[in-house]
Parts: sequence; structure tokens; C-alpha cells
Amino acid sequence: MKPPIRVAIADDHPIVRAGLRGILSSDPGIEVVGEAEDGVGAVALVRKGGIDVMMLDLAMPGRAGLTLLRQVLDEAADLRVVVFTTYVAGSHRDRAMAIGASAYLAKDARPNEILAAITQAMVRPVQRRLDAESGPPHTELSIRQYDVLMRLVRGESVTGIANDLHLSVKTVSTHKITIQKRLGAKSVVDLVRYAVEHGLVSASG
Repeated sequence: MKPPIRVAIADDHPIVRAGLRGILSSDPGIEVVGEAEDGVGAVALVRKGGIDVMMLDLAMPGRAGLTLLRQVLDEAADLRVVVFTTYVAGSHRDRAMAIGASAYLAKDARPNEILAAITQAMVRPVQRRLDAESGPPHTELSIRQYDVLMRLVRGESVTGIANDLHLSVKTVSTHKITIQKRLGAKSVVDLVRYAVEHGLVSASG
């Protein structure tokens, strides 16, 4: 009899972790061996060892985004990572897969899709991992920053974004400044131009 696939869950929401634990525990071929509630904890879990697959949310406190994915993968050459996120942006998905993620799932994925992603990850060879620096600047934004970017590009105000995301205006303004610096933009107009040039939005809106 094959040993069970050892899975760790890294997500900052207790309800999500509990839901995943229930889904994974329903499969006798999978064993949940650890949980983390932030990026630092996720890296620590991998360093501890004994994990075959990590279910990883990229939008967590502390270390996050594609930088967190790369750090987790760097800790264990044979680790498989299934990214599990609420925000499925095409560029982030493509970049995550290029860096070495085995799968990229939205949090509304069905239980059978989650179980299939884990089992399939174990039979696929570990992908060659690319240096994140080789991607365009927007691929290094965190999930939250990417969300703010796309809302700014759509013409939403800082106040409107703050209200919708339940953040302070100051926090969103800080995100905006960081985004502009990373993308070499001086204004929202520059951000729109960048988004069009990199295919994040169509020229017609």
C-alpha cells in the first residue's frame, strides 16, 4: 500500500484551513501534516520537512505573493505547491506556474478539483523554476497590489477601493505609491498605459 501524500495548508483564514482539512481528510490517500497562518509560518513548515505538497495562499500577512512562492520552493527541491487563491489573475497564474507551482486553483474550486490537483502534482515532474526577476515588473506585485492596480486602471478612486476592500485610505494610497514605483509610473495614466502594453487590459477598456 502506497504511503499517503503528506499535505500542509498555508492560509490566513481559519475557516478556509478547516474546510481544506475536511476535504483532504476525506481521501484516505492524503494526510494533513501541518498548517500555517502566514508566510513566515509557511516557510518554517517547509523547513521542518515531511511535506509532499503545500496548499499555499499567496495573499497572507508577512511574506506573500510570488516572492513567498519562490522562497517556499527554494526550501525543498521536491516540494509540490498548489496555489490556492481568491484572485486568479492570468499573469500571476502564468508566472506562478513558471516559477514552479504544480497547480493554481481559485478558492471556489470544487472538492474533487482540489483532490485531483494534489494527486496529479505528485505524478508530474518538478518543473524548472525561473528567476522571478526575468518577468515583467507587475508579476512581482503581491496579490493585493495587483488587485489595487487593476482597480486603479479601471478608474476607481483610492477612497472607493479602500471602502470596497475594507482597507484604510492610507493603506491603499501606500499601495498606489509602491505600484507606481515598481512599474515606473508617475500617474494613473501611466498605469493604464502599462496595463495596455502588457496585455492586462484591452486598449478599448
